[in-house]
Amino acid sequence: MYKAKKFISYMALCVLIFSLCACGEKGSENAAIYGETVGGLEDNELFAIIDTNSSLPVLLVTSQVYNDGLGNQAALNCDVYYLIDKEVKNIGTIESMGTAYPIAYDETGIYAASGHDMQRFEIEKSGSLRLAEGIYEQFDESGNAAYTMKKGEETDVITEEEYYAAFEKYSNATIVNFSYGASDAGKAEVVTNNELEPRQGNIAEDVNVLEIVQETASEFAVKKMETSYF
Repeated sequence: MYKAKKFISYMALCVLIFSLCACGEKGSENAAIYGETVGGLEDNELFAIIDTNSSLPVLLVTSQVYNDGLGNQAALNCDVYYLIDKEVKNIGTIESMGTAYPIAYDETGIYAASGHDMQRFEIEKSGSLRLAEGIYEQFDESGNAAYTMKKGEETDVITEEEYYAAFEKYSNATIVNFSYGASDAGKAEVVTNNELEPRQGNIAEDVNVLEIVQETASEFAVKKMETSYF
């Protein structure tokens, strides 16, 4: 009975991913790649499938989300999954600092940030996750700010103007909106680059942390009650 339910859940998720992805071959490809992985998520894990710089879609998974005030279930950290040698593998973790800086993405990579730094990650052809660009604001004992940019193995001093110009790329990126996995497939959502504009939001906007915590706790409590009947 358990195997039958698991198979039905897996097939339902494949259909769901297919219907929410881009039509045709792309939707079928996404379902074939990540259907089983999404079907195996824990009850408290959420996912998003995004199009970024890589040749294949990317699966992001997190266990902690918050309402960013813009209609997104945003996250400060997530595991990144990608298809390597016909197997979906966890290729790394991305983490932001502070609810004003959720994980985001665009066609050039996946972003994390804080009030004093920003990182853009790319997925290489080999499938590995690498830091493509990082900018950092640091202060000396007198409170004077200095700015650096890291690309590959090189780190260069940059101006304040160059720092904020680079940070603007993160501000214009799309916030990742995570959805529930196997235990709540009906709320699953896949975002593609075709939907970037309507999903655009102001990342720097602050949020009510207490309200977020209460709302998230209530959601998980309700879901736990629902699953306890099965």
